[in-house]
Parts: sequence; structure tokens; C-alpha cells
Amino acid sequence: MLRNNTINAMISELPNHEKLQKIIDASFKRSKKYNITPQVDGSPESTKLTEQAFRQRIKKQQLFYDTTKEQLENLYDLLKGTGFCMIFTDNEGYILYLVGDPDLQAHFAHRRCIPRYRWTEKDVGTCAIGLTLLEKISIFLPGTQMYATTAKKISNASSPIFSPDGKELLGVICLSGYSENMHVHTIGLVSQASKNIRSRLQSLEKQQEIAIKNQYMTAIIESKSSGIVTVDQQGNIVQTNHKARNLLAIKADARDNLLTTYIGNSLNIADCLERGRGFRAREIVSKKTGVSYFASLDPIRLEEEQLVGGIFTFVEKNEALRRAVKLIGTQAPFTFDSILGDSPALKSALHLARISAKNTASVLLYGETGTGKELFAQAIHNASEHKNGSFVAINCGAIPKELLESELFGYEEGAFTGAQKGGRPGKIELANNGTLFLDEIGDMPFEMQVKLLRVLQFGEIQRVGGLRTIPVNLRIISATHKDLKKMIDVQQFRADLYYRISTLRINIPPLRERQGDILKLVQYFIDRHIIKFDRRKQVLPSQTRLAISKYSWPGNIRQLESATERAIYLAEDGVLLPEHFAISDLFSNTNKEVVKVVGTQTLEEVESQIITETLAFFDNNISKTAQSLGISRPTLYRKIDKYRIVLTKGHELQGEE
Repeated sequence: MLRNNTINAMISELPNHEKLQKIIDASFKRSKKYNITPQVDGSPESTKLTEQAFRQRIKKQQLFYDTTKEQLENLYDLLKGTGFCMIFTDNEGYILYLVGDPDLQAHFAHRRCIPRYRWTEKDVGTCAIGLTLLEKISIFLPGTQMYATTAKKISNASSPIFSPDGKELLGVICLSGYSENMHVHTIGLVSQASKNIRSRLQSLEKQQEIAIKNQYMTAIIESKSSGIVTVDQQGNIVQTNHKARNLLAIKADARDNLLTTYIGNSLNIADCLERGRGFRAREIVSKKTGVSYFASLDPIRLEEEQLVGGIFTFVEKNEALRRAVKLIGTQAPFTFDSILGDSPALKSALHLARISAKNTASVLLYGETGTGKELFAQAIHNASEHKNGSFVAINCGAIPKELLESELFGYEEGAFTGAQKGGRPGKIELANNGTLFLDEIGDMPFEMQVKLLRVLQFGEIQRVGGLRTIPVNLRIISATHKDLKKMIDVQQFRADLYYRISTLRINIPPLRERQGDILKLVQYFIDRHIIKFDRRKQVLPSQTRLAISKYSWPGNIRQLESATERAIYLAEDGVLLPEHFAISDLFSNTNKEVVKVVGTQTLEEVESQIITETLAFFDNNISKTAQSLGISRPTLYRKIDKYRIVLTKGHELQGEE
């Protein structure tokens, strides 16, 4: 029961006797105007709702009905058998529910004060429910003050029920009983009950609001084409969307499982979160399906910057590449985190690359074929202020010079036969507000270099066949394996363009200068293929480690990856031997220490020797030789011509296997 101080506080909220009497007197006058006689025996039959109309009325306010009904039943449990009856109505006075002692229920039924009937001042004259509906305050009405003479023995205490925000009257709750059992303090029970109902409605409304927000968030997460996994600080799964469960074969009940159970240990999620750092476009391979993905991690923090977990998003690698192709290379998946190795030469290159990412100066990447020049270019782009723009790459040596101009600058409709209707933007235009990567810029035709120089000087282009100038704002990163200064001396490359593109020059070291990284890279390639193809553990014996670490790898990382994949396929017993990498036969004696590059030899002499011996090993088969060296067939043909390599006597070049 309520404490006395609570009851007294509630009583103080009631209208005083003088005010209450004025309210009752005014009600009596209105009742007479309604032509209601004091002998009225109850609510008119005309106010009765049909069963269907009654059900529909409840359905429209189901939450209010259920909540109030529950409160009335709880309160009646305290009053059962003490001569009381309880009713609640909606805001129009229709009685929705009644509970009470049997004798009082019979009395109320006789007066049609039961569900489906309306009970207002206009229907029965002065009554507690009617006054509360009009005045919107709690009312204690003694039986002697009732308008109907048949109700003089019944006293009533009623209280309004308001909406959670307090702006709308939802209905009235009323406690009735024989006058000798009723006391003014009874109003305290009714008032508290109405407050409990409103409080409960507020709580339910908040819960519903949260539930709706959760539904919206779930709908948003499920609508994404990317896999999404939220994790706690330890890297345990909290929530997944359908795409993530499907791509990584995660069970619906996988909550609290470590995410690394499904993606392997190549990404230390917990360590990243502990340092409050995320990552972008890291490659992962599903341990369940063997499919490759590009993944990103973003820390999740509360308003106080407290780290609570992270959101892990990923997209299938092939899908990411498809999107990139569709958008003409507008995606750059690799970051500095994607560049593996810690040799001093690589660290020096990375240091300069990170510096270049902080400004907009043109960058020239110099490195041999296969050293990862585009990887550096993408990493610089993603760490720069242009990271939200496009990353557009073009190989200047792979496109015929007749087509290179339209590829770079685009063309207007009708510029030449077969020109696309409406014209087409070029790579420079597509890279606006982003980064343009010019790979093998040393192969750019001399006359094209003049037009590129104008872009760098004036920040504008003209499409082929067009007259208008189009302003562009982009960062250019160039790359080459050629000595551009020597090309300037023989007038194959413009000196003014060279100084424009080489504000910052970064030398990317070849693998022979990163011997400490070779075995780490091989192990990375092995681990990735083991997961991807569900192969058993691969072993690298000491003689193999020695061979691959001492070999010069003229094709660099590209050749190393290709050779590692070849070795995995050929090593049927899981033991990777030098011959599986196609390098042991390049040395005269596999039982002795692998021959080191002689200090007196030039790089070109070493490369010529390697190509000659590899051709001999594969009986002059171009395809096999190029694949083993990790270079393309056209590149191999150019090098054979460049070094004037003499083929093994009695053999001809074989184009295909």
C-alpha cells in the first residue's frame, strides 16, 4: 500500500472542497440542460457499440488497453473482496474494461456501466468519469453528490490517464465502492495507478522506438552488398549481416566466436583495435571457402571516445575488381599496410612514399619490372588528400601510340571513324579530383609528352576533335624502369616533362636488395595458397631457403609469387625443393652454395645470363620461360632482342607450350 506522505501529496493535488463543489454544481446545471432526469437508471442503450465496433476500438489503442488492463488487475488483487469495482474508459468515455466484486458488477451491469457503453456527463449526468473527462483532473465524488438517485450509495474516485508526452488524454481510470467503504484517500490509489500506466507507456514507447531503430539499422546493414561483421575489443563476433554469413560461411549462432576463426590470423583484429586503429583494403582469404576478399576495419567508439569494438567490412575480390573495371579504374584497394617487408631498402622507400602522400607534388616511382610500383602508387593515393577521388591507372607502353592520345584525353563525337556517340572522357578527365597513375611513362611517345606537359602546367585538357578546354585538378604519379636521364640525352624524353613529374623521386628496391624480405614474402604466398586451395602445410627445407634467398629474382615480386605458386603445385609431398621453383637448374652445382651475383657484373649482364639459362632450361619455350621469370611474353621478346641472346644450337623459339 502507499505510504501516508505519498497519499497526502496526492490528496494535495485534488481540487479543494470549494473548487470541487463549484465543479459539481456546474455539472448539475449542465445535466439539467441535457434533459437528464435524476431518476436515470444508467447509460442509454443507444450508446452501446456493436461487438465489431468495440473490437476495432480496442485494436486502435491496443497498447493503452493492454497496459491499463494489467494495472487494474494488479490493483484489484489488493482490493479483492473489500467491496470495490474498477473501470477504465477511453477518451470518449466508452467503457473498455471492468473488474470488481460480483455484487458491484451486478449493480453496474443493471445501470449499463459496463464495456461497450458510453459513460459521460451527457449520458448519465454528473459522475466522476464524466467530470474527469471534462476537467482532466483527479476527482473524488461522494455518492451523495451523484446526479442519478439510483447511484447515491456508490462513491467514486477517478483519475485521467495521459499519453507518454503528457499532451493527450487517453482515458480515465475509476475506482467505485459503497460509500461506507470509500475514503478520500482512495483517490491516492487511483492517481498512482494512472501515473504507473503513463510511466509504463513511456517505457514501452521507448522500447518500441529502440526496436524500430534497430530494425532500420538491421535493414540498412542487410541491404549492403558488402559483408559486415561487428566485433568486440577482443575480436569476437557480435553481429553479422546475411552477406557476411554467406560469404564466410559464418553460422547464425556464431556470436562470441573469434572472427579469425573464419578469416585466418593474417589480420590481427584484436591488436588493431587495442591500438585504436583500423585498416583499408587488406586482402583476406576465407578459411571455409578459399575465396579472396578485400577487407576494412573501422573502430567503434562511444561519445566519450571509449573504444568498444569495430566494424569489419569486406567485399569479394573479383567483385571489387569488377566494380573497378566498370568504373574505369576508380578504385585503389591497396594501402601502405598492403606492402609487406621490413628490409632497410624497402623502409627507406616507404618513408619517402609516406612523405609524398602528405603533399600534392608529382611523384616518380623508379623500379624494375615486378617491384610493385603500382602498389606504391595506390598506397600514396589512399594516404593522400585525394583518397576520396578516383585512382585511374594507364600503362603508357601497353597502348599503341595511335590510341594513347584518345585514351588519355578522351574524344568528342565524330572525332574519328568509330568514335562513340556523344564522345568519351579520357583517363585524365576521369581522374579529376583524384590521382592519375602513368605506368611505364618512359614508353610515352615524344609528341604525347608535350600534351601531358600542358596538363601539368595549366591544369586543363582538350579532347581529341574538341575545341573547348576542360579544367582538371589531379595528382600525377608516374612510374618507369628506364633511365629517363639517359633518354633525355638521346632526345627520347623531354627534360621539362622529367622535372615536372619527378618533384619527388622514389626508388623501389628490387628483391636482390631485399634479401631479408624474400623468405617472408614466400611464406606469405604459401600461407595464402594453403588457405585458398585447402592444401596441407608446405615445408621449406634449408637448401630451398638458401636457393630462393640467394637467387637474384630478375622478375622481382611478380616472379617470386609465380614461382611460389608453381612450387606448391609441383610439390606433391608438401616439401618445396629448389627445382620446384625452377631456379636450381640455373646454377651449375645444386650441392654447393648457390652462386652469388658477381660484383664485377652489371645488372644487364646478370639479367642476360639469367634469361639465357632459363631459355635453355625450357628448350627455348617462350611461354614457360616468361612464366618462370614472372614477365610477359612481349617483354621477354624485347629483352632477347635487346641483349642479342643467342639461342641454344639446334633449337628454335617456341611460342606456345
